Formats: sequence, C-alpha cells, structure tokens
Amino acid sequence: MSEARLHRVLAAGELLFEQGQQGDAAFVIESGLVEIFSEREGVRQVIAHLGANDIFGEMALLGDAVRSASARAVERTQLLVVTHEHLSERLLGADPMTRHLLRTVVLRCREMLAWTRASGASQVDGAQRGSLQSGGVSEAIDRDRAFARLRIEQELELGLERREFQLYFQPIIRLADRKVAGFEALIRWFKPGRGMVPPSEFIPVAEASQLINRIGRWILEAGLDSLLQMDAISDEPLFLSVNLSARQLTDPALLPTLAREVKRLEGRRCKLKLEITESLMIGNVAEVQVFIAACHELGVHVVLDDFGTGYCSLSYLHLFDVDTMKLDRSFVRGMAVSQSSEKVVLGVTRMAHDLGLDVVVEGVERDDEADQAAALGIDYAQGFLFGRPASLADALLKLGAY
Repeated sequence: MSEARLHRVLAAGELLFEQGQQGDAAFVIESGLVEIFSEREGVRQVIAHLGANDIFGEMALLGDAVRSASARAVERTQLLVVTHEHLSERLLGADPMTRHLLRTVVLRCREMLAWTRASGASQVDGAQRGSLQSGGVSEAIDRDRAFARLRIEQELELGLERREFQLYFQPIIRLADRKVAGFEALIRWFKPGRGMVPPSEFIPVAEASQLINRIGRWILEAGLDSLLQMDAISDEPLFLSVNLSARQLTDPALLPTLAREVKRLEGRRCKLKLEITESLMIGNVAEVQVFIAACHELGVHVVLDDFGTGYCSLSYLHLFDVDTMKLDRSFVRGMAVSQSSEKVVLGVTRMAHDLGLDVVVEGVERDDEADQAAALGIDYAQGFLFGRPASLADALLKLGAY
C-alpha cells in the first residue's frame, strides 16, 4: 500500500469532496481542522468543524454512498485514508463472531441509508458534532486507541516497503563447551525520526492483522541470508531459531516460503528451527501436528517455546513431535532459590532427553546459573550472560571471538 493511499495532506481552504459526489473512502483527521458544510438552493450551511481523531465520510464504506455534504480544510490538515480494501482486510483478520457482528451492523446501516434516501431525510455523513463527541470518556479512549492502532498498522506497512526493519540475533550457547551453537532471530523496527520502536508496541498489532504474515515471510528470508553468512565463518554447524505466531500457521504461503528458503541450505551444515509457543500448540492440536510433520519433511526442526508458562505441558507433550524444548526463564529463577524447583527442572530435562529432545534454558544472566543448568543436563542456554540481541555485524564478530 503506497503512502499516497494512506495519507492525504490538504492545504488551507482545499476542498476534499463535494456534496453529491460518489464516496469511496472515509477519513481520520491526524492534525488540522475540517469544515463539513452543505449547500441547498444557494444557501451555505456549516454543519460541523472536526479536529484531531475525528472520523468523517464513513458512510462511503457502506457501498460508495453519495456524499451528503462537502468537506474542506480550514487550515493545513493531514488525514488518514480508510478504504474498502482496508476495511475488508480488518474483517478477514477478525474472529468469526466479530465478523458476524460487523456484517450485521453494516447491513443495518445500509438499510438505514436506503431508508434515508427514500424518505428524503438529510443525514450528514456521520458529521453531526454531537454524535461524534457525545460518547463520554470511555468512547474517547476507545476511539483514540483504535486510531492509534490504525496508524501503527499503516506505518508498519510503509515500514516494510521502506526496509525499516532489521533482524537482531541473540546467541544460544552449548553448555558443554560454552561455544555458540546458534542464534535466535528477533525483529527490530528503526523508524526514522523516532528510533527503535519497542516490539511490545508493534508485534501485537501485526499479529492482530494480516501484516504478521508478510513480516514473518520477510524474517525467514532475511534470517536465511544471515545464517548463510554466519555459516561461512563458523568452525561448527549453526542453527537459527525463528519465532512463529498463531496467525502465521494459517498463512497459505508459509510452507512454500519455508520450502524455498530451506532449499538454499542444501549442502550446508547449518539448519533452521521454528519456535512455537505451547499456548499456540494447545489451541490448535491437529493443525500444529500437520504443520510439524511438514516441517520435518523439509528438514526444519521445531522448538516448543516457553515450556511451563501455564499449561499442562507434560500431559500434552506426547502429542507433538518436536525436536527441542525451551524452558521459560522462570525456571532459572526458581532453581536459584528452591531445591524443589531444581528437582523439577532435573525431572523435566530427563524426560525431554528420554523423548529424544534437546533442552534450552533462556534468561541466564549469571555464571552460577549457567553452571547449575549444565549440572542438571540442560544442553543449551541463552541470556544476557552470553549476549544481548545484536545486529548481524556484531553477531559475526561474536562468532569470530569464539
């Protein structure tokens, strides 16, 4: 989606649309002031002045409704454009109940619009100031949050086009000899004029929309590029771990992308691992089982991520043919203060080994934690002790140092 389709900037006095025109989009005011007015029999009537975060022209999204009033900028104004395409994407990304409710609301609105046209009533494109601003504090908060999410979605899409994203890599260490065995790939967004956007701010928005599929495919492609560079200077075979979200499992392009990328590793020592959280697995048992089988056919290993974060993991583990178990960092903290926790970790590690799984523990920050994990038989560890997430250049330097 191009920037021109996402944004409009109006000069002071510039007309956006005229009464009687066919509508094809709604608008959200980012900054500035818009006047909504009508002209009947030569008489000009100002209906409303709208400011930041107000939305207008929304009836056009119900079927290219005719504009029942005109809109012009009172001062320099920046708008977000909301199109039919954008609305359809949001509907596709919603859960079935939400889609049903939205379609019902849209149907009722279309019926009301048809009645309005037939009766000659003069409804004004949702622009009556009272209806826009009379919802109280909770409505204002919801509105601001909704528009903030809309902005992030659109900025994410532009960020992909402008190549504002980078992969950072956190080393995963083999505890037996304290050497780098692989890396976990983590996405970072460096937005011009702002700097790094926290993943907690944009990842949930991406996962709630179709954008996570595009981002996920980019991570695989960029990750494999980086892994090949790492393999070229490493003395030993390396692996790269990439996280998958629940929505990505429904992406029809995921497996073809995996097959294409893995083919680039033919003849190389390195391999790809995909990390899937246990919550995702429990919620989609049959689907995940099929996906894991397809990964194994491609030679891709699957990691059970965040083991032990709230589900009956032991009772479900036999259902999934995973290759590696990653223990949540809470296990590290527990081992340091409780003998019973240490015994739990020892039991889980032995069980995993009996099932043929490797074990990784994350969140290791001190030498004594690493020593304790090694003594319990854990195979790999990652955490600030061994390195924070870093750029590809720094990851290559770390490989050289080891």
